Amino acid sequence: MRQVTIYPAKIKASVLTKALAPNAPSIVELAKEFNIPYATIYSWRSGMLKKNNVDQVNKPQRPEDKSAQNKLQAIIDTLDKTEAEKSAYCRQHGIYTHHLDEWKKQILESLGFSNSKKHRSEQLLIINEVKQLKRDLHRKNKALAEVSALLILKKKADLLWRDNEDV
Repeated sequence: MRQVTIYPAKIKASVLTKALAPNAPSIVELAKEFNIPYATIYSWRSGMLKKNNVDQVNKPQRPEDKSAQNKLQAIIDTLDKTEAEKSAYCRQHGIYTHHLDEWKKQILESLGFSNSKKHRSEQLLIINEVKQLKRDLHRKNKALAEVSALLILKKKADLLWRDNEDV
């Protein structure tokens, strides 16, 4: 039967504080440092995470991974703040100020608001170009139908006149 080593609570606590720190060393490094099997440290860490339910707190989250609700909350929180306050908010939440600008733009576009006059003028130009192209296409279809009708009539006339010449 295998002998189970029981570690003092003080050692376990110091290992866990290092393992759960923001810039924590790897579990293997901690195992070498404290001369404890890494499987033991893994089990301590996972037990602590489950116990305290801090799984989400210790996982780094990229700005792209934020939910729409979190993005909207960040926009609302920083709406009336100065640049220095926005920067402090961004550092606290692990984002950059340009993320806030992008998220605000995305939200406004999804709601159908566009503050850009250039964007509106581009849309109007495209709409007018499409209308003009439709008119040209319709005119060309009419001309094509007329030419094909004339060609058919010419062929019939040629057939009629040739038959008369043969007689």
